[in-house]
Amino acid sequence: MRLVTLTTDFGLADYFVAAMKGVMLETNPQLRFVDITHLVPARDIRSGAFTLSQAYRYFPPATIHLAVVDPGVGTARRALVASAGGHYFVAPDNGLISRVLEREPDGVVYELTADHYYRKPVSGTFHGRDVFAPVAAWVSRDVPLHQFGPPLLDPVKLPPPTVKKLKDNLIQAEILAADQFGNLVTSLRPEDLANRSFKILAGQREISQFRATFGEGAAGEVFVVPGSAGYYEIVVRDGSAAAVLGLAPGKAIGVVLG
Repeated sequence: MRLVTLTTDFGLADYFVAAMKGVMLETNPQLRFVDITHLVPARDIRSGAFTLSQAYRYFPPATIHLAVVDPGVGTARRALVASAGGHYFVAPDNGLISRVLEREPDGVVYELTADHYYRKPVSGTFHGRDVFAPVAAWVSRDVPLHQFGPPLLDPVKLPPPTVKKLKDNLIQAEILAADQFGNLVTSLRPEDLANRSFKILAGQREISQFRATFGEGAAGEVFVVPGSAGYYEIVVRDGSAAAVLGLAPGKAIGVVLG
């Protein structure tokens, strides 16, 4: 029995996810599915890449990760299948697996060109069903990746997370993701700060309070916690930092070192 995860921006109201699962089961009825999420913000490749990179490594080796956040569906954008870190990935070539490839320098990527593995006819608006799902199913049947197409030596990559030194005591960082609670995951890691005290300048606010857990601090207080992904997060006790600060993934923040 092979395990396939799904990460999409398709939501939960439509038939899209079910159709992809049905297509895969036609090729391999023994598949088992885990939905990482279908609530990636619509067309937000950056957030999808972050989510995929945080989830994949907790699955067993040889898991197949099917990821579809694809605003360029039907255009000249390429499609890919990859092996990285002992896992397999099927996705559009739009940067969605960028963060995985940053973590896994052994990654090998192939362009999907062997269309006899696709479901026919191929819709110009639903490659998740007609291209990516059938390819994921054939990967689960142990088709070698090189049979899907030629090596892809220049997959699209998102810019790496920003942590830029502007002055001796000033760093520019960015928001990587916002979770459903409104917590803002920053690109800052403890090693970026060299054990120095710091305060964050974000959303016209100066944030200097540091807490160990979400439950500390007064109601409505904005503070920083060490997040489970290894990055510092900006949070609001009993509230949404994204709403309070008006920030979203990709927005820059300043960090003043003490």
